[in-house]
Amino acid sequence: MGHNSNCQFIHKIKYIFFMNKNKKKVLVSINSTQNNTILIARNYLGKNIANSSIGLVLKKKRGKKSVANGAQLASESIISRLIALGYTKVLIRIKGFGKGRESALFGFTSSRLMIEEIIDITPMPHNGCRPKGAKRI
Repeated sequence: MGHNSNCQFIHKIKYIFFMNKNKKKVLVSINSTQNNTILIARNYLGKNIANSSIGLVLKKKRGKKSVANGAQLASESIISRLIALGYTKVLIRIKGFGKGRESALFGFTSSRLMIEEIIDITPMPHNGCRPKGAKRI
């Protein structure tokens, strides 16, 4: 009985240490498609803190959502929210190959947030689908 309560106490201390260590760190996912660029910021528990996209920033239902300037505006809006919440360090995950991919990243590099790592998680096929058979005459 004493050993079990001791283990629970140690796990609680480790959890509190982890919380305090990663409190100012946030994970930002940039999903860049051909039509839009979506940014989602999550804390260390995986809870969404802030989100932004070109469509939200430009306030348009239709039209030019795939422009690169809009991605930079979207990243600047999410950066201002993160700074207001007190976050200092950023881990960035980029997915996709749209037009706003590089400019959204440029918005983070020009801010005062410290970027710890940038990971590209774009899905790549190892061999892909089976090709269609050759036509027989």
